[in-house]
Amino acid sequence: MVADVDTGVIETVERIRAADKDNMLDRIKDLGTQVRDAWGIGKAAQLPPAYADVRNITLAGMGGSAIGGDFAAALLADDLKIPMIIHRDYGLPSYVGRDSLVIASSYSGNTEESLSSFQEAQKRGAKVLVLTTGGKLGELGRSANYPVVTFSYKAQPRAALGYSLGLVLGCLVRLGFVRDLATDIEAALADLAKIQERVHEGARTNDAKKMAIELYGRVIFAYGAGVMGVMARRVKGQWNENAKNWSAFDVMSELNHNAVVGFPHPPIARDALTVLLLRSDRDNPRHKIRFDVTAELLDRSRIENKTLRFLGQSMLSEVLQMVMFTDYVSFYLALLNGADPSEVRSIDYLKDRLAKAT
Repeated sequence: MVADVDTGVIETVERIRAADKDNMLDRIKDLGTQVRDAWGIGKAAQLPPAYADVRNITLAGMGGSAIGGDFAAALLADDLKIPMIIHRDYGLPSYVGRDSLVIASSYSGNTEESLSSFQEAQKRGAKVLVLTTGGKLGELGRSANYPVVTFSYKAQPRAALGYSLGLVLGCLVRLGFVRDLATDIEAALADLAKIQERVHEGARTNDAKKMAIELYGRVIFAYGAGVMGVMARRVKGQWNENAKNWSAFDVMSELNHNAVVGFPHPPIARDALTVLLLRSDRDNPRHKIRFDVTAELLDRSRIENKTLRFLGQSMLSEVLQMVMFTDYVSFYLALLNGADPSEVRSIDYLKDRLAKAT
């Protein structure tokens, strides 16, 4: 069993701020502002009308620059009349060609996988849209006379989710792929402001701090369905990067066809794992039943599990609330772990080794 944790580091605003050297906390708080700003930038983007005449959309990105595309594709699954996929790799799928829209998304503009996808899209004559703060991708996009939609925000890519999501939503609306989402966004931001009052560092009763203490020393598995399946991926990444903590995710219904059989072993899982069930009242009715039964199976195997659910005026509202809440939990958990929630030394080390290998 995990030893008791000293919670003092997250008890006062002063200690929290002292431990947060690069101010990740304010980046988390900025989620609503990011979405509003990015939505405006995307809606106002100068995009060629020909970009609306395509048969498929591929967003090429990694990490924080890809997750916004994941959310957009899932949120708009019932509205988009053409397929949209997220490509996390070098190159591009073989079907991408002249009748394809490729959205090259890279916060820094220097992500080598995104640059590879950009170059492949250029070779194949695809319609290319660049989303970035600058870097090499911005330069290449401008030199090729592609539309380059830029924003300025200093943060780790994962802490700029509002931009990676809002820009994609704005551009898709701008091109006419989906209806105007302005009403949905305003309603979601109103709901988001309410949840922030409950989880910010000075809140007297703070469910995010409480959950961070409960999850200290645990390996987290996040389960979700549909849009909340994307949310499960987001939670996994934030536990890894913010809290410097082992985590994994799985998606319903697929996990009901394999993962549930593995719950009983090894016995150490009972002391090490907590499963977060990320649920929505908008889940498919069959998924709701599956979640209930999955929780029963976890209980039978004595695996700790917790359900997270937020009420909202739309699925976008639920997503943004869930993002903010779990981001705060991962932030508080980082401090409990004695970790800096901003630094990513392992990624920097890996990039340095890759650069030396070229």
